[in-house]
Amino acid sequence: MIHRNSNIDTESLAIRLARFSSITRTSGELSYPDFLISVLREIPFFSNRPNLVQEFEISEDKWKRRIVIAFAPGEGQACITLTGHYDVVDTSNYGALEPLAFDPEALLKKMLQVLSAKEGLSSSEISLKKDLESGYFIPGRGILDMKSGLAAAITVISRFLEDPDRIGNIIFLAVPDEEGASVGMKAAKKILSDFIISHQLQMRAIINLDAAVDQGDGGEAKAVFLGSVSKLLPFVLFVGKAAHAGAPFDGFNPALAASLFIREIECNSDCFSPRAISPGEEPPPPTILYCRDMRTHYDVTMPFDIFCAVNILTFEKKPEKIFESFRLLVEEMLNNAISLFHERKSVFSRKKNEHVAMQRFSSRVIDFSELVDRAEYVAPGILDRLRKAAEKYHPEDPVLQTARIVHELLSFAQIEGPCAIIGFAPPFYAKAELDIYRDQEFLVLLKDEIAQFNREYQETIKLRPFFPGISDMSFLAPSIESHAIEYIRKQSAVIQKDLDEYMDDLIEAPVINIGPWGREYHQWGERVNRHYAFKVLPDLVFRISQRILR
Repeated sequence: MIHRNSNIDTESLAIRLARFSSITRTSGELSYPDFLISVLREIPFFSNRPNLVQEFEISEDKWKRRIVIAFAPGEGQACITLTGHYDVVDTSNYGALEPLAFDPEALLKKMLQVLSAKEGLSSSEISLKKDLESGYFIPGRGILDMKSGLAAAITVISRFLEDPDRIGNIIFLAVPDEEGASVGMKAAKKILSDFIISHQLQMRAIINLDAAVDQGDGGEAKAVFLGSVSKLLPFVLFVGKAAHAGAPFDGFNPALAASLFIREIECNSDCFSPRAISPGEEPPPPTILYCRDMRTHYDVTMPFDIFCAVNILTFEKKPEKIFESFRLLVEEMLNNAISLFHERKSVFSRKKNEHVAMQRFSSRVIDFSELVDRAEYVAPGILDRLRKAAEKYHPEDPVLQTARIVHELLSFAQIEGPCAIIGFAPPFYAKAELDIYRDQEFLVLLKDEIAQFNREYQETIKLRPFFPGISDMSFLAPSIESHAIEYIRKQSAVIQKDLDEYMDDLIEAPVINIGPWGREYHQWGERVNRHYAFKVLPDLVFRISQRILR
């Protein structure tokens, strides 16, 4: 139970929130709002006014997931929102420890037993064992990402409500599906906007409480993030020329181009020449999320086409700039693959001491929009038909839908390889950032409050320009223009209905992230730093909230 005084045990609350399984697209996620509402209504103010804790079902969501809003009123119209997601990723990577994944205290004991008995620990296991033995960290699925953030927000609201002379208002907003496609926050924008209008509130700031990771002492993660990176998922379909495996020089294997491309792009932070924001601030490097040939059965013919999708996190707000850099890289790797192919043909020819016939190839990089134009010219309406078929085959995976659509369009467009088709797959996350004109005073206030907090608490919390991972901030404070949205739409095989939502129901207020820190979220070693999450973070968020409202 939540105690009827200001000394809420945030750690106990976080463990309690983590014990309730809420894996995305499972019954746990669907029922979590009932549990969360019961927790909130244990706060004395809400227990006497249960109508101030509400749920909102997301319209057109086949899972019928719900958003939770708790309203803590005070004097005046000034308002802040504390928000976070309650869904978590699955627990399959816990192996034999999976039954304990949602029981942080039992998991801690069992993990130490397992690690102590095991010989030849990996470097990550050594770090995990050291952290758990120190007592400074507690493990568990969701304890870091992001039940501790929710616990801090509830602690702040409880403290706020105990002040009879409180100034301003606080909204607590908890959403599902951040780990999937951010369905929760996309729907919450309108619900929050309508709530603000109906209660005649003036939103001063929105604080997201998502977690950051740090493999060191937390120095980089103990921060207030002023924005969030953009996420793009460009794809390339390398198209070859099919031939029997016994005569490979009669064709061209797209695996050669794909392998050079993967080698060049994987974890290469120099790939797209990211614009430096400030010294030491770099987005995570690109990584391949999908790589597969499109054949459906085995035969002795070389694959015809290979699909790759690349996760790109960037500070760049214009997707067309990233797309052009992506095109140049694809073109370079395709040319390199063709050149290498010719070299190997020559080597083989010399070994056999005879001429090996082989045509000279030229390379082409074709935008998805051009592919569609060619296919529609031959078969009007084909894109719409292929989209419906792809959705039927892969209802939960729009990236696989993308791969299937592009693969099928090739035969209608009458394009021969070697070539490459490029475009965008979902999801897209816009860059989030403060408004340089509107939020100047807010930034001054924030800097001053953090400086005071650091002095009083002997902390080293810093301001950082961008949260390094994707987050729901992208939908609350999108830095995107309508023409960029249209550009993404034009180069996308799958209809991205949510693209228009970036421009709808915008809330004119700064959005920042202040959350716990730990290590290895989404992995079996997920753990949160206890002192910062359960002692420092609630105080920091409370102080900043009070400063903003007053």
